Amino acid sequence: MFLLQMSGVPGSGKSTVAAYVVDTYRAVAVDYDVIRSAVLDAGFDVPSSAKAAYEVMYAQARHVLAQGHSVVMDSPCFWPRILTEGMEIAGEHDAAYRYIECQVRDLKVLDERLRRRPRLRSHRRGVDYPPVDLGDELVDGEALFRNGMDRVQRPSGDYLQLDMHRPLSEVLPEVDIYLKS
Repeated sequence: MFLLQMSGVPGSGKSTVAAYVVDTYRAVAVDYDVIRSAVLDAGFDVPSSAKAAYEVMYAQARHVLAQGHSVVMDSPCFWPRILTEGMEIAGEHDAAYRYIECQVRDLKVLDERLRRRPRLRSHRRGVDYPPVDLGDELVDGEALFRNGMDRVQRPSGDYLQLDMHRPLSEVLPEVDIYLKS
């Protein structure tokens, strides 16, 4: 049993890798964006929805691990608490802790992926376009995404960084090697 913590900026491929792990290893995905979108639908304001969604994500991860299933926590992992909470949850349930960071540095690639993907309410609509609840005013997406890339939290050791510019046929075997180690 494992807890896999996904990490990376929006559009970097976290959910794609998470879906592969769910299908291949019969793990359960706990997706921050799905939870946050539901919390927004329930009437929470944008700032409160972020905190509430993380608390639900942690509780759901604990619940699934307690049932004996591996978990994939799919969130950007920009804050130290997200990292430490994931490690603590794994430890509480004697699950192996794993961490995969998906990296894409090319903002044009990120923007194309964000515009193309099926969108949840909490998703960005593009590099320069915030989620719908934050309005239609353009933001400096380059600064925001570069800052996010610098803020990604990583464990001190034993994690996998994936260059998601590469085809999935090259990336996914690395995921298998890492998860089986």
